[in-house]
Amino acid sequence: MIAAFLLPFPLRGYRAPYLWVYYRLLSSFGERMLFIASEDYVRDPQHWQAQNRWELQEGNAERLQYQVPTHERMAAHAYAFLDEAVFETLLAQSGGNPLAAFKRLLSERVPCLDAAFADMLSRPSANGIEAILSWCNCPSLSAAAWEKGIPVVHLEIGPLRWPRPTAYLDFSGVNGNTEAARRYLASGFAAGSRLSVEALRRFFLPDGSGEPLAKRFRLGVALQVEDDSNLLAFGRGFDNLAMLTVAHLRNPEGSVLARGHPGSVFALKPDWYALDDSPDSLAFIRRCEKILTINSSVGLEALLMQTPVEILGDCAHRYIAEADDEGARTARLAFYLFAYLVPMPLIHDPGYVRFRLGQPSEFEIVVRHLAAYGLDSERLRGNAAGSLSRLLELVLSDAFA
Repeated sequence: MIAAFLLPFPLRGYRAPYLWVYYRLLSSFGERMLFIASEDYVRDPQHWQAQNRWELQEGNAERLQYQVPTHERMAAHAYAFLDEAVFETLLAQSGGNPLAAFKRLLSERVPCLDAAFADMLSRPSANGIEAILSWCNCPSLSAAAWEKGIPVVHLEIGPLRWPRPTAYLDFSGVNGNTEAARRYLASGFAAGSRLSVEALRRFFLPDGSGEPLAKRFRLGVALQVEDDSNLLAFGRGFDNLAMLTVAHLRNPEGSVLARGHPGSVFALKPDWYALDDSPDSLAFIRRCEKILTINSSVGLEALLMQTPVEILGDCAHRYIAEADDEGARTARLAFYLFAYLVPMPLIHDPGYVRFRLGQPSEFEIVVRHLAAYGLDSERLRGNAAGSLSRLLELVLSDAFA
């Protein structure tokens, strides 16, 4: 049995924060699961509809490929609910600050959580758990799972959304504390002569290779959602204001373009910087000579657009930006895109999760990913003769033949 940990507490102001993930798992997994969550998740969907939750609004279920569950479908699974008293203790020990509590949950072991997870994983309902899926870092959960010999599989929506939507799957962490760089170094992968950043961009961002727009800025600052886990736990002390201050110190004369995040609760106003009104992040990047970000996915898009980027915080693609030369950067980017990032549908497939639990080679992982992207992976496998570099050369030459 595979279990899933769904963030149980309203640390960002709303309950059942991963409601859509719960609905997607119920719709896609096709087998009995154990959900480690709060009772909020099993409320009647009409309750959430009455609160105008986006998960119940028209079009979102189709976009994210889930069905609003019936009571019967929810009741077919096992549950281990975290008590509301655990949340109250965590909040009280964090000075009543929910974002401070969220940061602690994401980045450190917390005694009340240690005890709760240890108790849950000792119950008979937890016998036979193969792995725990989690959409956030939680050191207390990881410690309790480690004691029981249960792997934690960290999942999240990836940085590239269209036309090849991607996701993260990481046995170490998500956003921060990831295994991305370690896997690359252990693989011994080196980019072949036929691999280029331009070819990688054309495969993943076919509309992202436009010419630079007429007006260029010296620096583009990509702001992020203020209460996002990336900033709270993995920003290395930086927030949006600190990043803007860095930009101002480096460019006191201006020539800075600031792009607000569409999910921000605050509206930017014109100041010493210009406000970006680009239709999308790729157009924003094309207007700038360099991009500054804490750990936004805009940084990865900039790498694909061959625009210099500085990443202030922690993220899975930071090691790409830190490459010393173009050849190393291309190799790291190719490995990240094809081996580390996962085609989105696969993270909701129990067969794929079990495939990864079996610790396959990087070559086999990429072959599985190529099949999910609709390529003839078996033919490519045969022609590549076990070489990951050769495999990716064949993929890109096929894609643009």
